[in-house]
Amino acid sequence: MFAPITCIGGIWTTDRKGICVSIAEHSPGLLPSPVGKSFVAWLQTVQTASGCTLAEEVAGAMDREKPFRHEHQLMCTNGNSRWVVSTGIPQFDRDGNFEGFSGALTDISEHKGVLERTLRSEAEHRLIMDNCLDLIGHCDASGNYVHVSRSYTVVVGWESEEMVGRSVLAFLHPEDQERARNALARILDGEELAEVIEVRKRHRDNRYILLGTKVRKVTDPDTGAIAGAVLVSRDITREKEMLARIERMAEQNTALIEHSLDITMLLDLEGTILHTNRAVEQVLGYRPDELIGSTGRRFMTEQGYADALGQLKLMVTGPGNLFISDDCLSKDGRTVRLDWSLCHPEGSRLVYATARDVTNMHRTKVALEQAHAQVHTILESIEDGFFSVDRNWEITFANTIAAAFVGIDREASLGKVLWDIADGLADTSVAANLRRAMEMRENMSFEVYYEPAGVWLSERVYAHEDGLSVFFHDISERKHAEARLEQLATRDVLTGLPNRASLNQHVETMLCEQRAGAVIAVLFIDLNRFKEVNDSMGHAAGDCLLKQVSARLQSCMRPGDVVARLGGDEFVVAATCTGRDATAAIAQRLIAALTNPFYVDVVEICVGASIGISLSDQDVETVEQLFQNADTAMYKAKATGESTYQFFEPEMSAEAKRRLQLEVTMRRALELGQFEIHYQPRVDLHGMRLRGMEALLRWNHPELGQISPLEFIPIAEERGHIEAIGAWVLRAACREGKRLCDKYGIALHVSVNVSARQLRHADFVLEVERALGESGLRPAALELELTESALIEDTEQSALFLRRLKGLGATLSLDDFGTGYSSLSYLKRFPVDVLKLDRSFFDEQSVDHGNAAFVEALIGMAHALDLTVVAEGIETTMVMDMLRLAGCDEAQGYVFAKPMSLHTFEEFLQSAKSNGIVRD
Repeated sequence: MFAPITCIGGIWTTDRKGICVSIAEHSPGLLPSPVGKSFVAWLQTVQTASGCTLAEEVAGAMDREKPFRHEHQLMCTNGNSRWVVSTGIPQFDRDGNFEGFSGALTDISEHKGVLERTLRSEAEHRLIMDNCLDLIGHCDASGNYVHVSRSYTVVVGWESEEMVGRSVLAFLHPEDQERARNALARILDGEELAEVIEVRKRHRDNRYILLGTKVRKVTDPDTGAIAGAVLVSRDITREKEMLARIERMAEQNTALIEHSLDITMLLDLEGTILHTNRAVEQVLGYRPDELIGSTGRRFMTEQGYADALGQLKLMVTGPGNLFISDDCLSKDGRTVRLDWSLCHPEGSRLVYATARDVTNMHRTKVALEQAHAQVHTILESIEDGFFSVDRNWEITFANTIAAAFVGIDREASLGKVLWDIADGLADTSVAANLRRAMEMRENMSFEVYYEPAGVWLSERVYAHEDGLSVFFHDISERKHAEARLEQLATRDVLTGLPNRASLNQHVETMLCEQRAGAVIAVLFIDLNRFKEVNDSMGHAAGDCLLKQVSARLQSCMRPGDVVARLGGDEFVVAATCTGRDATAAIAQRLIAALTNPFYVDVVEICVGASIGISLSDQDVETVEQLFQNADTAMYKAKATGESTYQFFEPEMSAEAKRRLQLEVTMRRALELGQFEIHYQPRVDLHGMRLRGMEALLRWNHPELGQISPLEFIPIAEERGHIEAIGAWVLRAACREGKRLCDKYGIALHVSVNVSARQLRHADFVLEVERALGESGLRPAALELELTESALIEDTEQSALFLRRLKGLGATLSLDDFGTGYSSLSYLKRFPVDVLKLDRSFFDEQSVDHGNAAFVEALIGMAHALDLTVVAEGIETTMVMDMLRLAGCDEAQGYVFAKPMSLHTFEEFLQSAKSNGIVRD
C-alpha cells in the first residue's frame, strides 16, 4: 500500500568539529555532497534564501551541543528548489563525551504542494459560499444549529452566536414548529424530502419572516452515518455566510498545520526503535523511553505494521529511501495520521526515520471534501440557476437548473465555452454585462429581458480571480404582475381609460409643455340620469353604458388629448386649445355625442351630460386648482339644466366656497342644535277649520344666518346627511304634534316631508313606527309627504314601502303633483290618501276660466279616486275662492299664515279666530 516517492532525503553525521563524515542520500546527485565539509558552510551553499541566518542558527545550536530543527528550501544541482526539514541531534559516548551530530534532511515538497492546492480550493469554495444570497443553516443530528449563514442576521436580525447551539425549531412560529419537527425527523431518519418547506422565522424584533426552506441530510463520507442536516432558505446573503464558514475552517486547519511537530527515530534493520526524540510524546503520547527497544507494532495498526515491515525489509537490502503514510494509534487510543520518511544509508545497519503528524491536514482534506460535497448539494438545492466560468469562458460548474435552462446535460456542460452551449446569448445585453464584469473584475446584479428564451431574468454576477460565478432565476411572473399593477395604478379597470393619478401626470406635462398662445382646457363631464339606469337595469347595464360612453368620448378627441374616468359617471377631458371658442366647440361636440341614444341589451337609453370647463389662462397655478375650477363649473352646469356646459367664472368660486362651507358645517349642525322646525297651518276651505300643520325644516347657520331649504336640502341628500336629519324632524314633529293636540284639545294632522333617500333606507319604516310609539301620536294623524320623483326611481320598491307604511296606519300624501311626471297611473298604483296640487296650477297669473275648469276637473278626478285634495302656496283670497268653488278640500299658504316657529305657531293657535280660522 506504500509507494516510494523520489525526492530529497538523507541521514548525515559530523565529527566534533562539525565536519560531515558521512551521508546516506535518498536520491544521490540532487545535492552537492557535504562529506569532508563543514555542515554549516555546506548549508550556506545550498540554501535558497536567508542562508546566512539559517547557518548561524544551526552553528549556534551545534556550538551549544543542542538539537535543532528547521524548515527551509534547498537548491538542487538540477536548478530546482525543494522544501526540506533539517534536523540534528548531538551524539555522546557512554561517558557523556560529545562525539558529534547526526541528523536528517526530509523532503516535504509534496506536502507543501498539497497544502497550497487545498488552500486554493478552499478559497474558491469560500468565494461561492460568501456570495450566496440564500439563508443556509447546518444542524447536527440533535436538530441544533452548528453553523448558520450571515444572511440570517440580515434577514432575521439574529447574530450567528445567538443561534448556534440552539434548536432550529426555537426560531420558528409556534404554529410551524410541529410541521418542521416532523420534516427534520424524517430527514434525520434518512428520508429524502424534495418539497420546499414553508416556515415563519422569528425576527429579532419579534416579527416573523416567511422562508421557503429545502432540507438535505448530511452523511459522514467514511461511515455513511447521518451527521445532521443542511437547511437552505431563500435569502440574498447566503453566499457570504458560506464563504465565512469556509474561511473559519481554513483558519482552523492552518492553525493545526502550523503547530504540528515532527518525530525523529533511529531503527535497526529489524525495525527496533533504538532512539526517538521527545516529539513522539507530543504526537503519540509515549515518552521516548517507553518506545526504545520496541517496534512500530506498539503504535501502528496490525495491517499497517505488517505492510511497513515488508517494505522495510526490501529497502534494507541496499541503499534506499521509503516514504509511507498511515494511521497510527496514540497511547490514549487516538488515531494519528503520520507521514513517514525512512532512509537506509548504504552499508549501514541503521535506518533513519522521520514522521510528521499530518492528522489535522488529513482531516482538513476530508473536511474540504465534505464541504465541497455540501456546496454541491446546496447549489443543487437552491431554486436559482448557477454556473461558474473561468477566464476563458469555459464552464467549471453548473447546477441542474442552469444546464436545463440552455437544454444541455449538466456533466456535458463542463469544460464547454459558455457562448457555444447557450444559443443566442453572445449578442444579448446579458452577455454584455458578463463581459464587463469579467473585464472590470466587479460584481453586479441586474434584471433583464432575455430574448432567446423570451423570459425576464434576475442575475447576480460575482467576479473572482479565476473567472465569474453567476446566479440567475426567472422573474417573468413577477414582471407580469408588476406590469399589471402599473396598469391598475394608472388605468380605470372598467374602461381602460387613464385614472385620476394618470390624469394628474398628463395634465402636469401638458402645462409644462404648453405652447405660446395655447391654453389647456379641462372639461369635467357628469352623465345625466346615469343613476336611474343603474337602479332600474342593474350595475352590469350601467357598466356597459360607461364603456360605450368612454368609446364615444375618445372618438371625439384628437390623439394628443386625454380622456380619463374619475369614477362613477364622472369623466374628464384635457386638451390643448387655441381659446374659449375652440373649447366650446369641443364641449358641444361631446354633448352631441352623448345626447345620441345608447343601446344596452337592445334597450335604447338617453343620458346626456353636464360639462364644466376650466382654462389654464384663468390665473391657474396648479393642476388641482384647474380641476377644482372645472368641477365647480360642472355643478353650475348641472344646476342650469340638462345637457349643457359652463365655463368657470371667478364668481363661481364664491358659490363653491359657500357650498363647501355648508357641506363641512352640516356634519355637526344637527348635533349643535342649528336646525329648527317651522310649522305652517293647513285649513279646510269649506268650513275654514284648522286641520293640521306641515313641518318645514330651517337651518340657523351661526355665520351665514338663515339658509334656504332649497339650498341645503339638496346638499344634505347628496352628502348622505338627509337620513339623520329626516329622522330627527320625524321624531320632533310627532312629539310636538302630540303635545299640541293634548294641550289645546284639538285633532291636528302633522305633515312631514320624506326624501327619496329616506324612502329607500331599509330602516325607514321602523323609524316611523318608533317615532309614533315614542310620541304617542295617532298613526292616522301622521301624514308623510312624498314626491313623484322619489316614488318612480324604483316603483316596485316604492309600492312595497308605501304598503308597509299604510300598515302602520299612517296617511300618505303625494306632494308637488304637477311638477314631475304627473302620471295618473301612479295615483292608482300607489296607496296614497292625499293629493297636493302644486301652486303652478293656480297662481294669480294663470287664474282664468280655462285654467279654473282644468283645476276643477283635476280635483274631480282625484275625488273619484277617493283622494283628499290639498292646494299649497295660496297667497290671495281670489285664488282661495276659486279653489273652494272647484271643490278643493284643504289649502295652505301665506293667505292663512307663513311657516312659523313652534312658539309663534302656538300663539297662532290661541288666536286662530282672529285670523278667520275656526279651531275645532
